[in-house]
Amino acid sequence: MLNFLRINDVSDPLFSKLFNLYTITFPRNERRNWAGLEHEVLYEKRFNPNVLLKDEEFVGFFNYWSFERFSYIEHLAISPTLRNQKLGSEAMEIFKKKSNLPIILEVEMPNNTVAIQRIRFYEQHGYTVLSHNYAQPPYDEKSEFFLPELIMCNDVHFGNTHFEKIKETLYTGVYHYELEKEETP
Repeated sequence: MLNFLRINDVSDPLFSKLFNLYTITFPRNERRNWAGLEHEVLYEKRFNPNVLLKDEEFVGFFNYWSFERFSYIEHLAISPTLRNQKLGSEAMEIFKKKSNLPIILEVEMPNNTVAIQRIRFYEQHGYTVLSHNYAQPPYDEKSEFFLPELIMCNDVHFGNTHFEKIKETLYTGVYHYELEKEETP
């Protein structure tokens, strides 16, 4: 059985394993640096960094956010030598069963085989691509580069009805990006 173990301190040896897999799995523009991830682990109560353990051995990680109206899966990765053993599917199903809220996630645009496979993987677990324009704000505040992505949700009605609130929550809560307020005359 796959187990989720929350990491509460960056001095935990499992945090180093999580961070190493994080950096080899996700390109720089799709992740935080050490200091950024450390800040979220130590100070952000809504952030839930988890290592995935099977028979008490590290097999991957599953980081998600708990918001008032939905959960957001930020990153999921399985160790390269353990992929294609259904561990990612098992993690997704465990999380779906324990979450009593709609679940949101971002995926890359379907511009290559890997991105298409990733979208299909999430579709197999009950997620649907929402037909709204979305771009991920930069993790690095020095960058102004927004990454075009798609939002997927396991509750299409919720996702479509509340898309602007979901976007605002992700921008301000996850990416710490200040939305510009429209000026009123």
